[in-house]
Amino acid sequence: MKIIFILLLLLTSCTKQLTLAERLQELGYSQTDIEYIETLDESKIDMFLQEHNETLLELMRTDNYQEENLDKYLKYYGEFSNEKLIELVNNDKVNDSNVNILKQMYASDYYIAKNEDLYLKYLPKYESLRKTMEIVNTKRYKELFSDIVPNDISKDYLMLVNKYYQLPSNYEPADLVYVDSEYGRGQTRQLVYEAFKKLHDDALELGYNIIVVSAYRSYDYQEGLYQMYCESDPVEVVDTYCARPGLSEHQTGLCLDVSIPGYSIDDFYKCGAAPWLEENAPNYGFIIRFPANKEDITGYQWESWHIRYLGVQAAKEIQERDITFDEYYACFVEDYE
Repeated sequence: MKIIFILLLLLTSCTKQLTLAERLQELGYSQTDIEYIETLDESKIDMFLQEHNETLLELMRTDNYQEENLDKYLKYYGEFSNEKLIELVNNDKVNDSNVNILKQMYASDYYIAKNEDLYLKYLPKYESLRKTMEIVNTKRYKELFSDIVPNDISKDYLMLVNKYYQLPSNYEPADLVYVDSEYGRGQTRQLVYEAFKKLHDDALELGYNIIVVSAYRSYDYQEGLYQMYCESDPVEVVDTYCARPGLSEHQTGLCLDVSIPGYSIDDFYKCGAAPWLEENAPNYGFIIRFPANKEDITGYQWESWHIRYLGVQAAKEIQERDITFDEYYACFVEDYE
C-alpha cells in the first residue's frame, strides 16, 4: 500500500502542468520577456512556446506594430531596421520587386528622408536610382522657375542661388573689395579674393595668367544684362546661359568669371589654363559651377570659365564625388547647421 502511494505521488509530480511562466523560463526568456508575452493573446503565445524567438519580441515592441502584418514583417525582417520595416509594410511600400532598390536607397549618401516618396514616384521615369535621387534632390523634377523660394543667406559662402533659390533684390555682400588690375577687374568678397590671388599666382608660375573678367553684379545690373540678351535670343535660350535677376550667383559675390588675356570667356575652354583650372580649382576652394554634361541638373550650359567659391573642404568633396553644388547643397548643407 505504501509503495502504491509513493508511485501515485511520483506520477502526480510527473504529470503536473507547468505554468506559462515556467515553460517560458525553461525556454530561456527573461522575466521582462515573460511579463510581456503573458499579455499577448493565445495565438501569439503559442509562437513563443515553440522557440526562444527574439525576432518576434523585437518586432512586437516596435512602435506602430500591427499584428495583421506579421507575416510580411517576418518575410522582410533583417532587410531594414525594425522601425523602417514596420513603416514600409504598414504603408504597403515594400514588395519582392523593390526590396533591393529600397535597401540601396537607404544606404546611399544622397538619401534624404523627406524625399523618399518622390524617389519611388519618379524611379520609373529615370534610368537608375542614382539619377532619380539626383533629379529629386535638386528639384529638377519640377519645371524651372516654378517653385522659387528665398535662399538661406545664413549659409554664407555655402549659400545656394539657382533657378529655385532666390536672393532679395537689395542683397549686397558687406565685405566686397575691388580686384587689383594685375588680377583682373570688378568686385568680389574678401575671402574669395584672397583665395583667387593664390590660385592666380600659382597658375602664373605655370604660364597661365588667369584673371577675373566679371565678379559681383547687383540685382539691377543683372536685370539689365538679362533684358539685353532677351532682345537677341528667345527667353528659353537666354535662360540656359544668363541668370534672371535675383537668381544669379554673381549677386552673392562668391563667383568669378575668368579667362586669360587674348581669350574671350567663350573661348576659354580652348586654352591650356581651362583643364588646369578644372583639376586644381578645388585646392583653392573653387569649383567649376556649371560643368559639362550636368545641364539637366544645373539648368545652365557648360561654362568652363565660371568658378564658385565654397571653401576647400566642400570644393574637394564635390570634385571627388563628381556632383554639382546643387546636389551637394541638398544632401550635405541645406538641413545641417
